[in-house]
Amino acid sequence: MKWRIDNKTKHLELDGNYFISFDRLTEDDWFRHLSEKNWVDMVKLLPAFVAAYDAAGLKLDKNFFARHKEAFFHRTESDYADSLMSVWSDKCNGGSSFLETASDLNKWIFTSNDSLVDDLISHKEPVSA
Repeated sequence: MKWRIDNKTKHLELDGNYFISFDRLTEDDWFRHLSEKNWVDMVKLLPAFVAAYDAAGLKLDKNFFARHKEAFFHRTESDYADSLMSVWSDKCNGGSSFLETASDLNKWIFTSNDSLVDDLISHKEPVSA
């Protein structure tokens, strides 16, 4: 992910097509919102926001870093769950997607990562509904 500060128009530009006005930088949900976008690199997002805060004359505080950390770990957990589901689908479900119907989605929501890990370790075949 590339980023730059535009001091003329007073915004942070992310990846060439996502613009955040300096006036909106202090909104509490930016990190969490951006962590849900697959094109966002959470490691690069922190220096981008620090530079934007500096350019906007805003003061950094502990809450700023706490919000980034929380969003960073949220993204990491989500990436882990996606990776685990992919490996599980390949090894324990014949390579087909687990999420083919609304019922499958409902089951997945209540399936813990630990259950998928247990299936992978024991290489159990999934139980058919």
